[in-house]
Amino acid sequence: MLEVIVKGADQAARHDPPPRASHDIPLACPFCGADPPLAAAIAGRFIVGCESDACHVNPQVSGTSLGEAWARWNRRHVARQTGHQAKA
Repeated sequence: MLEVIVKGADQAARHDPPPRASHDIPLACPFCGADPPLAAAIAGRFIVGCESDACHVNPQVSGTSLGEAWARWNRRHVARQTGHQAKA
């Protein structure tokens, strides 16, 4: 059986916060900017994801703890400058 617990980002962050290196406050959705994302416990894993109707991507990440899931949510890829230009 799936157990779903939905919490606001602020409440979930206080319950089991991500490590300080991953930011103290959960970040907004990197695709639509919605804030805050939702957290849920499903089948023994913790899921953090965007549930906004305006988001066309609705990304999700998971972890074995709520803190790990928040840390993964807050991780962002930083594009490197390669010096190459795209052809028009």
